[in-house]
Amino acid sequence: MSATETLLQKIEALGWRAAVVPHARRAEAIHAIVERHEKGEFDEAFYQEYLAPMFSEPLPETPTPRSVILVAVPDRPVRMQFTLDGSPFTVITAPGYLRAPEPRPSVAIAETLSSFGCSVAPAHAPLKTLGTMSGFSRYGRNNISYVPGLGSFVALAAFISDLDCDDAPAQAQETLTRCGDCHACRDACPTGAIGEDRFLLHAERCITFWNEKSGEIPFPEWIEPQWHNALVGCLICQRACPENRPFLDSYFEGPSFDEATTRLLLAGAKKEDLSDDVRPALEEWRLADFLDYLSRNLGVLVKKEELRRTRGRCGKGEKT
Repeated sequence: MSATETLLQKIEALGWRAAVVPHARRAEAIHAIVERHEKGEFDEAFYQEYLAPMFSEPLPETPTPRSVILVAVPDRPVRMQFTLDGSPFTVITAPGYLRAPEPRPSVAIAETLSSFGCSVAPAHAPLKTLGTMSGFSRYGRNNISYVPGLGSFVALAAFISDLDCDDAPAQAQETLTRCGDCHACRDACPTGAIGEDRFLLHAERCITFWNEKSGEIPFPEWIEPQWHNALVGCLICQRACPENRPFLDSYFEGPSFDEATTRLLLAGAKKEDLSDDVRPALEEWRLADFLDYLSRNLGVLVKKEELRRTRGRCGKGEKT
């Protein structure tokens, strides 16, 4: 069995999806995005913050890169518990942020290919564009990447390798078939990010764009408090999408935090400010990576929860 066949069989056995595409495909994907930028299709702040940094290749461990290995790992929203005024409340984080799968794709791929004398290194790449140009995934109307059999609840990764690969031409980027006459995500999006004027997302209007920013940057006033729905990311359009119906009731159960820890996180605590019992959970779930803006993001969800509780008390009072 060839190295590629062995690798794909290993990935399939883990319940993941993978494809091996020519290394030149990465440059083609970057060029496609640069062209769109030159045409003025991207908000400049979004382009500089999210897209431009992906174009710098790390120092390769592969002296002669021949391929890019694309991997999609099933992921789920993480459900965590915080505590407010003695009562717990649930906070969701969108897929792709907190829980690193085990084994990690980099480890599984390296272990498999090492016996064939092949090396692997992480690749900075526009993963959605790379995947759709390779026939590995398709775009939804919400501009999120969908992998057959996994929906959009996936974590994507790419790796460069000296694994041999056929020089197959790039494919036309395709959208999900059901997107043709479906507008569920656009109807559900409260910010207008999924516009009627074009297929390309107005990313600067997306809640995700704003809740990934540094904690020193406040949310713009046009984002209504009730629109916030996740500690990081946004799930509104993905939950509305019919393609994701098989996965909507599936979560990873994350950590729980007592009231003292909740208050510390709301106050902008650093990792060293937290107890020895809390820090391991931050590391395990990669929450430590988000402490810079966790205070701001958790704060808007706490206000939303407080409003919900106030309305609940008022409703009970009216009935008595």
